[in-house]
Amino acid sequence: MAPTTPTRALVLGGGGVTGMGWEIGVLAGLLDEGVDLRDADTVIGTSAGSFIGTNYTSGTDWETLFADQDHAGENEPVMHTDPAVYEGWTQAFITGAGHPEAVGAGFGRVARTFGAGVDTETRRAVVRSRLRTTHWPATMRVAVTDADTGQLRLLGPEAGIDIETATAASGAVPGIWPSVHFDGREWIDAGMVSAANATLAAGHDRIVVLAPMPEGHAGIPSAQDDVARLNGTGAHAFLAAPDAAAREAIGPNPYDPTRARAAADAGRRQGRTLAPDIKQMWS
Repeated sequence: MAPTTPTRALVLGGGGVTGMGWEIGVLAGLLDEGVDLRDADTVIGTSAGSFIGTNYTSGTDWETLFADQDHAGENEPVMHTDPAVYEGWTQAFITGAGHPEAVGAGFGRVARTFGAGVDTETRRAVVRSRLRTTHWPATMRVAVTDADTGQLRLLGPEAGIDIETATAASGAVPGIWPSVHFDGREWIDAGMVSAANATLAAGHDRIVVLAPMPEGHAGIPSAQDDVARLNGTGAHAFLAAPDAAAREAIGPNPYDPTRARAAADAGRRQGRTLAPDIKQMWS
């Protein structure tokens, strides 16, 4: 009997505009070393990762996108988390008591209580500036959260939702960006419960996870925990998270586009370093 071909997944986590820069850099560094993950069977994006994955799988020229990080501040406002909103996030974790759907519903209440820091038209312009395509790549999947139930949903081309709407929903951080409505429901950022949602790749044999924000919160597993769980099922999962230099480049505010290029540069250096290990596992 002929051996089966391993299935492969690339998971791209959330982390704001600086997380986007870092992920762009890591993927650029891997390409520098001849490691191309665009042949993944499935690419799963959460929040920032939904934009990066969509561009990556659509054939976007990666050097151009990397260079564009110099100008991120021209397309995105610098956003800050209001202390009251941050307290709302904290309460969502506390009242959710480690149950992902309860935490997600708590973040939905934050979205309804505080609204957003910008209007819908401004957000739409930001989303369009991030995307280099209007078409769903066949292998791309985008994670979103139902603001009422807290349930996670994975969208693909068959969902009948355009990619602009899907990515806007996946990155709709409560209290920062406006929530998104479709299918008669309200949708928010899927990264508020798990910044990477790496376990959505369960069932694949080889999995690479890029997690700009790998930490867990208040009973919610970290990206390291999720990768360990995946490896415990017999998969080969590899986690890449920002190293010390990348964390310094990213800075304290993930919504600051003026740091996008520094994050991309740090990510590129890190991607080159990680390339041998990822290449061996992936191929």
